[in-house]
Amino acid sequence: MNAAVAEPPLMEAGLLGNFEARMLRSFRAGIEDWDEVCSALGAWEAQHLAGDEPGPAKEQHRRYVTELLQWGRFVQRATQHPDFPDKRLAARVAARVRHLQDKLALWHGEMTPEQEERILQAAFE
Repeated sequence: MNAAVAEPPLMEAGLLGNFEARMLRSFRAGIEDWDEVCSALGAWEAQHLAGDEPGPAKEQHRRYVTELLQWGRFVQRATQHPDFPDKRLAARVAARVRHLQDKLALWHGEMTPEQEERILQAAFE
């Protein structure tokens, strides 16, 4: 018997739906892992940057935030696509990217008093 005739077409077998569900589940798991690392950064900051002279830790922090932000922007491009099915997850990613941008500006950039106030307001709401 011909193998092409014996196997049902991809859509009839439901394989595409299963594939999409697996891809989305794996994608969500990757975002959760990224978000967990982003959350842990706050404790690292308290431990390494809270002193008067953070020294080399400040440059390490810049590298951490920059790398997390790069991954966040990558993920954000996918989640902002109009066909992305989980709008709540997309909103979480966007919020975390903004949070990382604020961290980068707060610890490593020159900010206007208005920017500082916005960050402080957001942090203590």
